[in-house]
Amino acid sequence: MKRSLTTLGVLGAAALVVGLAGCADSGGGADDATSIRVAYQKTASFTAMDELMKKAKEEYEAANDGMTVELVPIEAEQDQYFTKLALMNGSADTAPDVIYEDTFQIRSDAAAGYLQPIDEYLADWDGWELYDDGAKQAGLGDDGKTYGVSLGTDTRGLYFNKDLFEAAGLPTDWAPKTWDDILDAARAIKASNPDVIPFNAYASKSLGEATSMQGFEMLLYGTGDELMDTSTNKWVTGSQGFLDALTFYKTIADEKLGPDPAEALDAGWGSKVSTELLPQGELAIALDGSWLPSNWIAGDNEWPEWQDTMGMAAMPTKDGSGDGFTSMSGGWTLAIGANAADPQAAFDFIA
Repeated sequence: MKRSLTTLGVLGAAALVVGLAGCADSGGGADDATSIRVAYQKTASFTAMDELMKKAKEEYEAANDGMTVELVPIEAEQDQYFTKLALMNGSADTAPDVIYEDTFQIRSDAAAGYLQPIDEYLADWDGWELYDDGAKQAGLGDDGKTYGVSLGTDTRGLYFNKDLFEAAGLPTDWAPKTWDDILDAARAIKASNPDVIPFNAYASKSLGEATSMQGFEMLLYGTGDELMDTSTNKWVTGSQGFLDALTFYKTIADEKLGPDPAEALDAGWGSKVSTELLPQGELAIALDGSWLPSNWIAGDNEWPEWQDTMGMAAMPTKDGSGDGFTSMSGGWTLAIGANAADPQAAFDFIA
């Protein structure tokens, strides 16, 4: 049976360029292996993966007579997605064959027995040579085995509304050099238009990685300090940079330069930022990820004017020192569930 397919690799790369989450009886744990179950995230602000998987399903089934792909879009924000995925993985009857897996979850999920290593399949796949070492390392478990194939990576920076900036007397080619430049711009926006949220950096526990990577760490790593001492594998808390990052958050809150806490603490705040506040001109500056434009290109959240309305700037370090700017990079992979009845079929869907 012919199962080789390149759809996910090709479309995954295309999605990165453009943007640069009830189970049936078959699937994981099934005896007949005539179907594979694919679980992934779908939200109001993230529909690209759903579109990609539908195309991959169509191509895979056309190329593999008798095989069926059961798509299981998990409609949940990030932390809830991980929770629901863990529940699915807890039973062979519901466990997916192919899993849309965040790189930072791979080590823990592999250690928990949710994933199976794929090195033997990668050894026979010519496409693996196209991945650089960084992309390959993203899929490694603590045991040194590979558990995921990278779909792409991302970066983070400052989005700003050029129309709101112009109305506030700010440059539309804004390029802040320090944190103070960001605060000054937010203050000018507030003075110009009190109905607009001047600045957003995620700060809620409910938003998980959005808070840690788009928010706190974007600040912390602009101070010269780090979150972990790699020589001891211990967390570093209470450093001057740690305190400076928290002080920045406090300034935003004290001067009311950010969103109302009642809204910002909601788990759906990230989706609202990208699908409502930015397109509707209700948020002036957003510290966020490179994937946001993928929400605006097509679909329910299409916003054709975004390229004319939005500017993007690099996130400066605290005082402009060091390299002058900072960013964080993550990414997602496709992995094979430990309960996959036919791992080769699952891998062929990925490859």
